[in-house]
Amino acid sequence: MQRLPLYQIAFRRMDIPLGEYALKIVLPAFVGGLTVSSILFFTLSSFFIGASGVVLLILFPLVSTVAAISWPVIQTMREAVLIEKEMHMFITRMGILSIGEVTSQSMFDILRQMSDYGALAKEVKAIETLVDKWHTSLPEASRVVGRQSPSPIWGDFLDRMAFSVEAGQPINEFMKAEQMTFAKEFDTLYDTRLESIDMLKEIYISLTTTGIFGLVVAGIHLVLFITDDYGSTPLDILVRIRWVLLAATLFVTMQISMLVAFRSIVPDDPIFGRHEFETSFRTRSRQTWLTAGGMGLPILLSTIVVAILYSEIITSSWDKYGLVLIALLFTPFLVPGVTASREEKSIMRRDESYPGFIRALGGTAQARASEPSATIKALRGIDFGSLNDSIASLESRLMLRIDSERSWDWFSAEVNSSMVSRFHRIYLEGAQASGEPAAVADLVSQNTTNLLSLRRRRALSASTMNGVAYGLLVATIVSFNIAIAVVFQLGSNVAGVAQGVENMDFGDITTNAGGLGLPVLEDAGGVESNIALFKIVTSILIVFMVFILSSVASRLRGGGITLALGQVSTMMWVAAITSIVTGVLLESTLGAFFTST
Repeated sequence: MQRLPLYQIAFRRMDIPLGEYALKIVLPAFVGGLTVSSILFFTLSSFFIGASGVVLLILFPLVSTVAAISWPVIQTMREAVLIEKEMHMFITRMGILSIGEVTSQSMFDILRQMSDYGALAKEVKAIETLVDKWHTSLPEASRVVGRQSPSPIWGDFLDRMAFSVEAGQPINEFMKAEQMTFAKEFDTLYDTRLESIDMLKEIYISLTTTGIFGLVVAGIHLVLFITDDYGSTPLDILVRIRWVLLAATLFVTMQISMLVAFRSIVPDDPIFGRHEFETSFRTRSRQTWLTAGGMGLPILLSTIVVAILYSEIITSSWDKYGLVLIALLFTPFLVPGVTASREEKSIMRRDESYPGFIRALGGTAQARASEPSATIKALRGIDFGSLNDSIASLESRLMLRIDSERSWDWFSAEVNSSMVSRFHRIYLEGAQASGEPAAVADLVSQNTTNLLSLRRRRALSASTMNGVAYGLLVATIVSFNIAIAVVFQLGSNVAGVAQGVENMDFGDITTNAGGLGLPVLEDAGGVESNIALFKIVTSILIVFMVFILSSVASRLRGGGITLALGQVSTMMWVAAITSIVTGVLLESTLGAFFTST
């Protein structure tokens, strides 16, 4: 059965016809955006001047309409990622079920055992509903769900399963045959996702570069073409910088769109395990957050004092020192970030050692058929790298007659790996149910090895994206600072020329130039204030960009919020140092191109 196109799957899963969705969702979104634009136009009419006003009137309904149209597709892509995230768990469980006595069970019963795997539960529930409530045969129900599934790999599996059930193939044989097929298909899908990431990186660079160019042009327009005629109220200031705000809005929209795209395509791959035990890392992590909190208040107060005492210097040289003050505020996040980063590297090393450990554990358990403590004791002479300490602690707990299940949970908590925790639980359940610990361990080892291989490919892509993020951040700051310095020097020199020329009618110059003139020649009083406003807007955008880049990088790495905040702090200091260096270099070099009058 042929799969439906993505947009049809998206709207079907929303349980609403396409025409009805357009009428009930898209049309109200357009009307809502148009209403917002209209209200703003009549309440802030001075803000909607000239071409910028037309763009702003169109912007709100356009954004709301595009968001309403694309939301079902984005949500469907996200569901596909969530399904595919559980695929390796699914592959392993499927293989383990094929080892035990499952011939008397139906395929549906086996699927129900797998229904605890996140987004896969919804797919299994849909099959269950069709079979139990609508009395559909299992093969037909599988084809219906597979045809409308967001994930092509899951849909293909259900299609093959339907043929197998109809052909009367034994369940265990089907599952054994699916191991290799499913693993290869998943590898292909994973590579496709990584290629999509590379494509998104290119798009992100292009859009960011375009956004920077738009902001630079808006800054030039602000300094050379917008005079100090609008007043000093907040609304007047917004009117004055309306083109800069418009460019900034488009820049922010592009950044958010790319973040949504990355999160929709890249599956979440958590590194840290979840548990309830008070491990040494959890204690250490709590202490680092307390340290960060203790550092935060003094740094905040010091930053405020410095900002007050040196307000004139900071204001006049905001492009150089502004980001330093902002970076200081994020500095406390470095402490938990560094701790989490070190633990992440340790977890990676433990993950690499796990396939060998689980294979040895299963083989020993199969050969000796003894109690768990004796099995672990028999592995004492083998070097399992970073897992040695955790294995020694496990042996001690088992020797002390601590509950076996509790001891193994402690082992998973100390390893602190999401992969180890989930796969080890599958091993323990499978070994107990099948009575074949060696075969179960071998299967777990194969799948963890495959997963680690995929992770290494993902880590390479994440490392490339990390380099792109820092390079793009530096390029953005350099571009903004160059634009600020050049435009300020240009505006100041043009204003100086205007002041040095007496008895000149600049209106005649504009007329003779075909209406093209520089308003700054007539009124240069707003150059410094316009530059200051542009500096503030660009600083806000840089901070926003840092958060977006950190979120994308964290998504690719698989780290949590602590690692993301640590990277935010690091990137802010890179931005601050870049800003200082760029500012100093520009001050020393621009004199060669501009002369004061």
